[in-house]
Amino acid sequence: MSENGETFTTRVRKATRKIHSVSDALVNAKFALSLRDEKVWGGGLFVFYHIFAYLEDARIRLKNAEFDSLFVNKVLFRKEAFEQDLQHYLGEEWHSLEKSEALKKYIQHLEELERDNPLMLMAYVYHLYLGLLSGGQILAKKRKMFGQKENQDMYIDNVTNFNGVDISKMKTEFREAMNKVAETMSPEEKQAFIDESNRVFLLNNSIVHSVGGQNKVGADRTATYIVPAPLPHR
Repeated sequence: MSENGETFTTRVRKATRKIHSVSDALVNAKFALSLRDEKVWGGGLFVFYHIFAYLEDARIRLKNAEFDSLFVNKVLFRKEAFEQDLQHYLGEEWHSLEKSEALKKYIQHLEELERDNPLMLMAYVYHLYLGLLSGGQILAKKRKMFGQKENQDMYIDNVTNFNGVDISKMKTEFREAMNKVAETMSPEEKQAFIDESNRVFLLNNSIVHSVGGQNKVGADRTATYIVPAPLPHR
């Protein structure tokens, strides 16, 4: 617990509220486009696949008990589910699509954290997976409802399908695991984690901006991107 009786995750939520709201608005705008153009949905899957895959692969490389502890249930591992959806939306050769500059910079930052400060890499695990368990579930349900309304019978969504696991319970366990890790942090590390949490949303925004729709590999046009605004220096 913190000095004022708040859990660490509550403190993080309050500290990131403003940038989180910006992210929600941006994601909702892209989501509206994805309802009419599944390539936009595929483009979103493409950029976030690389982030989730990096984090899951980093878990194996780091062999760190605290990092591992955030994966409170094996169903959280989403790499394979992303790959299944990407094959449907972007084609079998989806991995040959070029990464946007924003995505490359994001991955480079994760590499630097893994090398120099793995504790801060946990901020990405916390926010990305919690986001998938929260907003990701809502967006998936809305897409399914829209597809039924438009008589679209090719709706595919493995990424947000957690095979009947109690999502609310898993979110609680996830937050509890994060709070337990925070008990081992110094005050300086906690503040650094909060600062990095804001960075998570900035980087997420940059790759969401970059999604202009992905064409299936082999189509006449190539994948397009909207060039994001440069990120502010920390």
